[in-house]
Amino acid sequence: MNITVTTGSWAARYMDGDAAVLDMPEDSTPADVISALGLPLDEAGIVSINGKAVPRGHRLSDGDCLKIYPVIIGG
Repeated sequence: MNITVTTGSWAARYMDGDAAVLDMPEDSTPADVISALGLPLDEAGIVSINGKAVPRGHRLSDGDCLKIYPVIIGG
């Protein structure tokens, strides 16, 4: 199934650009996509599918648009 992923510039050091279209196996989750992109799980924060925040264990569907937001650390 095809999943469109956007990350923003925070992930540029891990991937080529800030967007990708991945062919993922059925029953993939946002956590699987994060791993497939080579992004550290501890730097990936909230994920949304089609504009709605979801847990990392949510099952993806063909054609989903996944956005991965960074963890924000303040002081």
